[in-house]
Amino acid sequence: MKLQANLCLTAIFLLLFSFKLPLFSISAMHALTNETDRLALLHFKKSITSDPFRILSSWNHSVSFCNWPGVTCGRRHPRVTRLDLPSHNLKGSISPHIGNLTFLMRINLQNNSFFGEIPQQVGYLFRLQYLLLSNNTIGGKIPVSLMNCSKLRTIDLYGNKLNGDIPKEIGPLIKNFSG
Repeated sequence: MKLQANLCLTAIFLLLFSFKLPLFSISAMHALTNETDRLALLHFKKSITSDPFRILSSWNHSVSFCNWPGVTCGRRHPRVTRLDLPSHNLKGSISPHIGNLTFLMRINLQNNSFFGEIPQQVGYLFRLQYLLLSNNTIGGKIPVSLMNCSKLRTIDLYGNKLNGDIPKEIGPLIKNFSG
């Protein structure tokens, strides 16, 4: 009788544990992806050499990244969907870590002083619809990797120091192009 009771309790424990494990794994996975977004934003901040209005000063551990100025997260998932920092006199390069913000649909960095090149990693943002980088000092060529951004609707690169042609691979994807 005692053996049956022990076996029954063991079976109940294993059954309960097997249901708990996937729940833990799912919540751990969400925490990991949230951490990926937070770290990508902190790398973006590190690439800024001048922030005269201190718009990024609250980008730290004391506030959830979804509440940082210029950052919008989705309602269903706490993942970054928009990065809107136009006209803040920000100076610096665009961090390649921006490619880790895989839920990003809109990047608006217009009217700042971003320099360097558009990172190839922007091509990882397959949900990206708007790439608004006008009136900066971005140079180099438009990355061919943008062809992976099949949902792109608008690219605004006017007023930069880009050279070369629009890659033929991305031309058909774009409904509105300014450059």
